[in-house]
Amino acid sequence: MIRWVIWVSAVCVFTSCQTNQEMKSVIVIGGGLMGSSTAWHLSRQGESVILLEQQDAIYTSGSSLGEARISRSLGPVDDIYAYLQKQSIEETEKLINFLNSKESHVHSMEDIYSTSPVTYIFYPESSEEISVFNLDKPDTLAETSGDSVVLAMNSQAANQKFKLNIPDSLKIIREYRKHSGTMNPRTLIQKLHLGIVHSGGEIRYNHRVKSINRTEEGYKVIVFDQKKQVSKTIQATRIVAAAGPYNGKVLKNISPAIDQLITPQRLFLAFLRIKPEVYNQLAEAQKQKLIAAYPVIKLHSELFYSMIEKFDSDDVPILKVGGHFKRTPITDLENVWNLPLSDNERDWSIQETVEYLQMNEFEIVKEDIEFSSGYSCVYSLTSSEVPYVTNLPLDDGSLDKNAVLIGGMSGVGAKGTMTYGHIAANLLLRKNGINDRMYKNTQKALGNERLKSDLEKISFENSR
Repeated sequence: MIRWVIWVSAVCVFTSCQTNQEMKSVIVIGGGLMGSSTAWHLSRQGESVILLEQQDAIYTSGSSLGEARISRSLGPVDDIYAYLQKQSIEETEKLINFLNSKESHVHSMEDIYSTSPVTYIFYPESSEEISVFNLDKPDTLAETSGDSVVLAMNSQAANQKFKLNIPDSLKIIREYRKHSGTMNPRTLIQKLHLGIVHSGGEIRYNHRVKSINRTEEGYKVIVFDQKKQVSKTIQATRIVAAAGPYNGKVLKNISPAIDQLITPQRLFLAFLRIKPEVYNQLAEAQKQKLIAAYPVIKLHSELFYSMIEKFDSDDVPILKVGGHFKRTPITDLENVWNLPLSDNERDWSIQETVEYLQMNEFEIVKEDIEFSSGYSCVYSLTSSEVPYVTNLPLDDGSLDKNAVLIGGMSGVGAKGTMTYGHIAANLLLRKNGINDRMYKNTQKALGNERLKSDLEKISFENSR
């Protein structure tokens, strides 16, 4: 009897250990836009994928939070960001078609994209951008056709073409393309997660990665289940790190250099609306003009951007406002998301919005705008502000072919989400034979060669 009890106990202990350590082919860390896109591209190619996300299915923080990001493809010839956006639209169409082949619910591109003119305002201090766009020679812009891009080089042209009142020192471009305007990150993530599951992949919410270590089999990933309050071990042959500002932290045991290559900084997002009693006095044509005026990017020293996030219960548009270069250091990454906006950040958002509305001939003053809400966001920044889609560096300077980093998006990720994920998946699967010039140019700009160059710079600076 005693032997039987000992044997049963031994079996239970052995079984428990086995249950606590899983074997997986690919682990993708981070279920936001980049991680979800990569996991989808891997799973649709037959890989056994598990996607780990530390938040619940409904996000409350992070760069992928919200319902609107600017989707734009304007750029000079061979611009990789224009390519990323346009290729992402093609990849999104593939996702939509796949979901429609699997579900009775009808999915459409319009669930994700809201087509609207995108307005670019070039200020005198944006001379570098003016040079890059070569505004005096619009035929050098990427894939212009017909009226898809309209320029106004002075105040008279801006008034004639767009009914905009601007100083002569400013220049305007408006981009009119299908699926340029805004895209909805929340909806895209939801559809990507559906695609992952339909392709045989798995998503685990409320799972936070505590550590990663290399083993003979690949990687041992310790994961904390925040609902069950237990830690688990998952053994994976390959990994993808797409954890945004947490990439440096989760990769510290296997690639400590990432913490030097990517620096998180805080930004703010303000949500404003014209007071309902003011907005409802506008004629219907004026309301349509206001809606068509967004999204907008002011290319001045602080790089103001704004778009319509959604419409409230009074059918008044909620304007999301941010400043791409209004960044501040982060002292506590875990709690930065809860930092309220300062009075200066609120005032700046309102003032910039009023200025733009007045350019559009709306008799709106500061008192007509009310602050609806706001939150802190985090950009992950590389030294050049160009993102990485690269293999992870090893201590000896070589690259780990079984581990991929996708990060450092610095606010340029959303519109190119599906292409970033496609490149990351191909890199992990070692698919290097894609014969497309712009794909190769983009991969080179984001990838291994660039990473090695940045590592050499860090090594040089550390040795000084």
